[in-house]
Amino acid sequence: MKKFKYLIVSTVVLIVGVIVLSVFITGKLNDYKEKQVNISEQLNFENRLLNAWEWVPFTNVGDEMVKTWQELEVKAKADYNGALFYGMLLLVWVTLYAFSNIFVYKDAEVNYRVFGFVAIFASLSFLYLGLSAPLLEISAYSEDLTFEVPISDVTGDDFFGLGWDMSEYNLDRTVDGRTYYFYQNKSIIQLITILYTGGNFLVAFILIGFSIVFPTFKLFISLRVLAAPHKKRSLKRYQAIRTLGKWSMADVFVSGIFLAIFAYSNMEVGIDTGSSTLAGTYFFLLFVTISISSGTYLKKAMKKAQDVAEWTLE
Repeated sequence: MKKFKYLIVSTVVLIVGVIVLSVFITGKLNDYKEKQVNISEQLNFENRLLNAWEWVPFTNVGDEMVKTWQELEVKAKADYNGALFYGMLLLVWVTLYAFSNIFVYKDAEVNYRVFGFVAIFASLSFLYLGLSAPLLEISAYSEDLTFEVPISDVTGDDFFGLGWDMSEYNLDRTVDGRTYYFYQNKSIIQLITILYTGGNFLVAFILIGFSIVFPTFKLFISLRVLAAPHKKRSLKRYQAIRTLGKWSMADVFVSGIFLAIFAYSNMEVGIDTGSSTLAGTYFFLLFVTISISSGTYLKKAMKKAQDVAEWTLE
């Protein structure tokens, strides 16, 4: 235990920093979502196109809504940039944790075991945010929607027999700014909840299995192996990890995200679509990428343990 003293202390410090920064990140992302939902609700179809005052000439109802939209957009962007700032601090915090342990243990006998522990704890630092932070934002809206109100349909082309062509006086009306028809901002956990409550149980359980259960189970078993790599039962656990690793579907999951984005490109003509990945996607990718690297150190630690073990690693 004494030879792992710095690792233990630095890991405790890491956990404290991750918890604090995760609270700030989650708060900023929640504020961002709240403002974006507020925008979509204030500028939705009913509040704009079905609002009689929007159609009355020389009124400033539309101008006020556009002003509100612009102000909320600025505030929402500030909240999201704040979340990204704390996210960068989290990345720096985890990087300092990793490199400090690499520097301390680079020539130690237990170096590969320590590097494996570091990779696992570093990856777990991003797991909560990868699951709970919004990863996908989709919206459907019209920008500066223009209508022509045909007066001639009401009065007739010949205005009460006076010979006036009223089609020349048809009213054009532009609904300035955006008119929202749809907005969604979801995390992995929220997507799973929607799938489950919507009756898509199989897809929900598959998503739970390959995005939550599988990676956490794999990392937990890896921790057990690194704790005592020379023991025979560690060999069986390591072989189980290698077998399970072949069924990893992280790449399929990421591909599914981008397929969901592009699925909104075929909507009605005249309706714009906005779709983008949010911070949750990047946190989850960091978790997946770093956790994969732990397998390299796990294998090296197992090979090094052969010198004192009663088994041979194939």
